[in-house]
Amino acid sequence: MNAFREKVLQAIRICNEELENRKRGVLGESTEEELNNVILPELNRLLVMIDNKQFPPKEERYLNSFAHAFTVWGWNMQKPTELFVLLTELNNEFKKI
Repeated sequence: MNAFREKVLQAIRICNEELENRKRGVLGESTEEELNNVILPELNRLLVMIDNKQFPPKEERYLNSFAHAFTVWGWNMQKPTELFVLLTELNNEFKKI
């Protein structure tokens, strides 16, 4: 569980770095809206679940962030960013914990 928690914290750090880049006008795959309104809130909720050891049933464990990046936002699957790779890993691991 500690390794999973560390990955969540790493994803949060990456999101915050990406937000700072967007504020400085540096373009990237993720937008401020995606980071602020979907990814960061979900990662923070995930941290609370981990800390409280309270998870939804396994069939309900998935990350909306991953689904949005994959289907809605159209992030590049051929050259995935570090954040996308990490969201993919977190999504897969979340289903199993």
